[in-house]
Amino acid sequence: MDKDEFLEFLENQEESPILPKGLPISGKQKDWIGGLLSGLQIQVATMGGTSEAAGKPITIVYGTQTGNSEAMAEEAAVAAKKYGMAPKVIDMGDIELAKFAQTERILLVTSTYGEGEMPDNAQIIWEEINAKDAPKFENTFFSVLALGDTSYDQFCEAGIQWDTRLAALGATRVTERVDCDVDYEDLAMGWIEKVMPIITEKGSQETVSVEGDKAKSVKPKFDKKNPLEAELLTKRVLSGEKSSKEIVHFEFSLGDSGETYLAGDALNIIPENRPDLIQEILDLFDTNPGEEIMKRLQYELEIRTPSKELVELVGNKTEDQEMRRMVENNDKVAIEDFMWGLDSYQLIKSYGTGNITFYDFLNTCKSLSPRAYSISSSIKKHDGEVHLTIGSVRYKREDRQQNGVVSTFLADLAKVGDKVKCYFSPNKQFKIPEDGNKPIIMVGPGTGIAPFRAFLEEREADGAKGDNWLLFGDRNKEHDFIYKEEIEAMQDSGLITKLDLAFSRDQDEKIYVQDKMRENGAEMFAWLERGGYFFICGDAYRMAKDVDIALHQLIQKHGLMSEDESVSYVNKLKKEKRYVRDVY
Repeated sequence: MDKDEFLEFLENQEESPILPKGLPISGKQKDWIGGLLSGLQIQVATMGGTSEAAGKPITIVYGTQTGNSEAMAEEAAVAAKKYGMAPKVIDMGDIELAKFAQTERILLVTSTYGEGEMPDNAQIIWEEINAKDAPKFENTFFSVLALGDTSYDQFCEAGIQWDTRLAALGATRVTERVDCDVDYEDLAMGWIEKVMPIITEKGSQETVSVEGDKAKSVKPKFDKKNPLEAELLTKRVLSGEKSSKEIVHFEFSLGDSGETYLAGDALNIIPENRPDLIQEILDLFDTNPGEEIMKRLQYELEIRTPSKELVELVGNKTEDQEMRRMVENNDKVAIEDFMWGLDSYQLIKSYGTGNITFYDFLNTCKSLSPRAYSISSSIKKHDGEVHLTIGSVRYKREDRQQNGVVSTFLADLAKVGDKVKCYFSPNKQFKIPEDGNKPIIMVGPGTGIAPFRAFLEEREADGAKGDNWLLFGDRNKEHDFIYKEEIEAMQDSGLITKLDLAFSRDQDEKIYVQDKMRENGAEMFAWLERGGYFFICGDAYRMAKDVDIALHQLIQKHGLMSEDESVSYVNKLKKEKRYVRDVY
């Protein structure tokens, strides 16, 4: 692809509803985006309602980690009402399998967590539906919308598994599953508009009453396409000078936006690419593009992290035989190891210079995506403000300094007084209990403390009487005890009922938060027994798994339970929304 072809691609992308031939998406994706357009036409034609389909029940279930799937499920419910149907939106954690199997019409929306795992609220029902005695779904019509990220090998794996399992249990698929990347909105709406008139005609004619005459989509005032420009008020480094990490506290003004949030919600930051990285890439290709492409390089394209398309492009054209072999054999493990820590510049310079053009490179770039961060403040204490606690991503690969796109955009580029583009993501799963008398246990080492600072501020503002137990840690107490003064003041005031600290490098034997849990296992089990809530925030791949193991172990020991009984106990906590995680 040369410059003229690329510019024509951009022009068509912006101005024409006809999808351009050079669009770097699959044929299936093109079909579903086209479905959005045709679906809208169908919707207009049926806005007056159809008495034939009026009030037919439809169940819309969602599996979510951050709230995106829930938002799309609500959008599907809005569309269902426009078709005269009676939608019921259900959290997968609230599904009763026997009743679910009797459902005639099911729309299922799910994200994928981590490396191909079910989101937290879907794990129990997924285990149940995979049991040997799982009921059949022979009278069920369904379709699946999967949200994911193509950066991961197990892209949309949870949606794929649900789609396969429902079909295996006898359910009838009415439209093909749609797999969405991080820019999911348009594709997801296309799925909704395509599936709705089809599933409406399936199943019995039995109707139920529709709640409300008119369905309205609850659209946020600000989103990715229309972000809030929040003024950066403060930024200060929390970690010590000798710390191996850089953790920064940011405060933003909401101004007169009227925006608000709850403790547990997230703030999405829309970044800009670093000017030095942009210049390196331009120098690499010895090019000086026009203003339009420079704008895209700065604000719209992910130019740091290599896409799978770029890896494949370079691998197919490289003279490096090892890399060519890995790509040709689709050796995912070897490619992942090979690519660790490499940015696009380093990949092209080392393996692709002279073999690909600048516009070939641009054509492989994904959209520059926002990053969601757990909010570390309560608006009840900090009126008109929102705070974040972010670890700056910095490391070296082959003597080249690597910088995280969003974290170092804030730490290095954004200055106090600058306007930062952002928008809120509500997280209905990760919330303090409405009953302020209930005890809460918060496990949040490192930057995982962020939402718990918000929880504690909110409990204080509400005058909640429930006990608060914080387990925090990092490497060294002297250098890594972030928010030390605040935490100690909360402890002195009685807001923090119990504080356990685990600084792993301050003694010969490493001590982690899970060790503190085992050490205080009897008391922790007693807190759970009197209705306590258990929260985790932080690293999903090590810490959260280790904490989960420790939780099961202390329940077995102090609850005098077998391993199976402890699993049932924890599953009950999950069902009651008393065991909730915000992990990444």
